[in-house]
Amino acid sequence: MRESKFYQRQMEKAARETTLKNTLTVLNRKFPAEAVNALTPEMQNIDDLQRLEQLLIAAAEARNLDTFTQMLHES
Repeated sequence: MRESKFYQRQMEKAARETTLKNTLTVLNRKFPAEAVNALTPEMQNIDDLQRLEQLLIAAAEARNLDTFTQMLHES
């Protein structure tokens, strides 16, 4: 049975929110909260789940917040 468009949108929204939360958790564990808080609104505006997944990996691998910020600003 095919899933409804509404269900698909809700699942993608939940995945997006979870990925964003996980990314922010990783960043907050590695870097000062004030600096991460400054990036949070920009990250919350990203609707593309694949982009957020890439940022989650970047957050885990980043040695410093500048490296992550550069990735965030890349298109």
